[in-house]
Amino acid sequence: MKPSRRASIGMEKRERTRSHLIESAYRVFARKETDAVTIDDIIAEAGVARGTFYNYFQTREDVLRAVAASLSDEMNQKIWAQYAPIQDPAERMAIGLRQFLHQAMRDATWGWVIVRIGLVAAPLSETIERGLMSDLEAGIRLKRFQVESTQAAIDLVLGTALMATRTILEEHRESHYPEQVTKLILKSLGVDSDDANAIAFKVLEPFPEA
Repeated sequence: MKPSRRASIGMEKRERTRSHLIESAYRVFARKETDAVTIDDIIAEAGVARGTFYNYFQTREDVLRAVAASLSDEMNQKIWAQYAPIQDPAERMAIGLRQFLHQAMRDATWGWVIVRIGLVAAPLSETIERGLMSDLEAGIRLKRFQVESTQAAIDLVLGTALMATRTILEEHRESHYPEQVTKLILKSLGVDSDDANAIAFKVLEPFPEA
């Protein structure tokens, strides 16, 4: 049974309000350290009543996770569209890592928000965790990766990527830094050095213009 027009309008308005709160929280997290951000900061930035905020989120951590999921899921959709035809899990992982790190180079605000909430909301979103787990399991099955613990491998990839993002934001602009990080991660997962180098430095297609 389809919802009535009034119900549809109500759902659309609710989604717009939720998106507005997430965007406002994003701007606050970009300016302040995560621990220093309060619900009052987000309410003031959004220009909404306190009751409106609590209609959507109960705690600061709730909205923090929503911001993390929004940012990472949007990026993940672009990455998935780019590597969907690729079968090699090592190459798929390399594309994801490089695109995230290059995005931090392009958009420092985005990067700082990812860094500031990364540990609190790790692994940022369920889609990132599922995608990474899928590529790791495929790599192990195909003997592309040699790891004894999948969880340890996840922590290695996410932790290294998070610290590399912070390094980029602190003006470390060494040529091909994202590729160097990606190569090291692939080698740590058991990929041959020459193969890891070829994959990490393969031509990276830019995302389509919005």
